[in-house]
Amino acid sequence: MTRKRMKQRAAVGRLGKLLTRRSRGKCELCGSSDTVRAYELVPYEEDPDPERSLMACGRCREWLEREKADPVDAWFLSEAVWSEEPAVRLAAARMLLVLDDPGNPWIRDTFDATGVDAETGEFRA
Repeated sequence: MTRKRMKQRAAVGRLGKLLTRRSRGKCELCGSSDTVRAYELVPYEEDPDPERSLMACGRCREWLEREKADPVDAWFLSEAVWSEEPAVRLAAARMLLVLDDPGNPWIRDTFDATGVDAETGEFRA
């Protein structure tokens, strides 16, 4: 999956109240409450969309932006892929795609449950 890295838009902050209520002020991926803020998934829509935005902690934002994650610390993704929120499921799937060990059975099985295309990094139609 190759995506151009894009800087987060300040406009996603407009969704802050909605996302904070939805997430109860915690990272929607791992549950951490450290440095949590709104994060928008690329590609960006014209206006920030809650279905493409989530609350993410510093570690999860870094993993999403750098497209690199640690498989040992990524255990929480096996729960995040079952979220009712599309942005959380999509972010979790993208993080699974960049893990260093895609041949690992838990990574492969968890990713397969996401409904995300490995080539495009988007939900399958």
